[in-house]
Amino acid sequence: MTKEQLERLLAEEKKLYLGTRKNEAAAMRRTAHKRYVIWKYLYCFRMCRYYRSLRENGAADPLKRRLAKYAFRYYNKKRNRYGERAGVEIGLNSELGACPDIWHGGVIVNGTLGERCVLHGNNVIGNKGKNGGGGTPVVGSGVDIGAGAILIGDVRIADGCVIGAGAVVTRSFETPGAVLAGVPARPLYGRTEHEQGGQDG
Repeated sequence: MTKEQLERLLAEEKKLYLGTRKNEAAAMRRTAHKRYVIWKYLYCFRMCRYYRSLRENGAADPLKRRLAKYAFRYYNKKRNRYGERAGVEIGLNSELGACPDIWHGGVIVNGTLGERCVLHGNNVIGNKGKNGGGGTPVVGSGVDIGAGAILIGDVRIADGCVIGAGAVVTRSFETPGAVLAGVPARPLYGRTEHEQGGQDG
């Protein structure tokens, strides 16, 4: 990602979280509104990813690599502080599409999210926890993830799916726009054509 692309992305995400009115954004900053804190976490996450990439791949100049190293440390400390306040943790190896819309805390992401996914809070997206193995979820664009919903393991979720509150997704659903609910999650209106995995016992 170039610096110009990063700046456009940061501006778009700031608009999503803080709106376009300066007075409203200033009030959110003064009161440490939850949306403001989550946006600051996301901002620091983006900066960490940018400077880590610059340090590892993009900077031929040793001085630039050193500066990128210190910039990464600075933003990573801020990311951790805002993460504690927001109740959000996104692994730096996660692939995050533009403008994830996180409404409440209790969110852990270790995987891939497409553009403009909505997370309503208390969501876990990650591996099965066995030595970090088993793969991580890949979630398409525009997926709405209800409060308390969990996605575990090497699963694929198609664009535009809706995952109901409290659902536990342990298999792939590759039909765009599917509505999923339950434990384990199933299509709300019968079995989707491309649902992966075997039948439950």
